[in-house]
Amino acid sequence: MQQPETTLIYWAPSRVRFNLTLILAAAVILFGLYQLFMDSRSSDDAPAEPSAQVETQGEGEPPADSRGGGSGAWLLILVGLGVGAYSWLTSPRQYRVYSDALIIMMGTPRRRTIHFSDIREVANDRGFMGDPLRVYTVNRKRIPLQVREPEEMHRYLDAALADFRRANPQYAPPPEPESDEQPSTADVADVPANDTGGSAGTMSDTTAGETAANETADAPVSPPPDPAPDRSPRSRRRSLRDDQPSDGEANS
Repeated sequence: MQQPETTLIYWAPSRVRFNLTLILAAAVILFGLYQLFMDSRSSDDAPAEPSAQVETQGEGEPPADSRGGGSGAWLLILVGLGVGAYSWLTSPRQYRVYSDALIIMMGTPRRRTIHFSDIREVANDRGFMGDPLRVYTVNRKRIPLQVREPEEMHRYLDAALADFRRANPQYAPPPEPESDEQPSTADVADVPANDTGGSAGTMSDTTAGETAANETADAPVSPPPDPAPDRSPRSRRRSLRDDQPSDGEANS
C-alpha cells in the first residue's frame, strides 16, 4: 500500500527494541548451516578404499555414507528462514501520524496504512499484552500501538484526527443514542407542575372519598351504648351500702 502524499505530523519508534523472534530465527539458520558444513566436511574425509570398508560391515548394516544429517540441516535452514521472514514482515518498527492517516512501518517493504476515515475511536486502555494505546476501526477491529511514549502519541493522534474530522465532517462518528429507560430532562421540564399536583390530588381525594363511603354502607349498624354515669369508687361503695336492708327491715 502506497504512502499518501500528506504532511508528517509525528512519528514514534516501537517500544520493542530487539526482535527476539528474528534473533532466534537467525540462530537456527546459522546452526543449520554449521550442520551442513560439518556433513560436507565428513563426506570429504571418507577413506579412499571403500571396498575394505564394505567387507568389514555386516550384511544388515547400511553403508556409512547413507546418513540423514544433510536433510536435517536443510530443514533447520528452511524453518529459520520462514520464521524470520514472518517476524520481519509483521513486527512494527515505527509509527507515523500524517494529516489524514496513521502508517505503521514494518519490515521493508511492508507497511500498514490506517486512514482516519476508517478510525472510530482512539482509546488509552491497557490490554492483555500491556499495550496502553489502541485504535478501534469502524468495522470493529482493534489495533494496538506499541510505542515507547503512548501519552505523547495519543495527544498527537487525537489532534490530527480532530483536525481531519473538522475539515471532513462527513467522516465524524454519529452520536450515541440515548437510552429509553430514563426520561430526558426536556420531557420532565415540559410537564406543568400545577397540573400534575392538582390532578394527582383530585384523584387521591376522590378515591379516598369513595372508599370511605363504601366502607360506611357495608358496615353493620350497632345500637348506641347505654350512657353510664362515671362514679368514683367511694360513691359506688356508698350506694351499695344504702341498697342493703337494715336488721329491723329484715326482721319485719
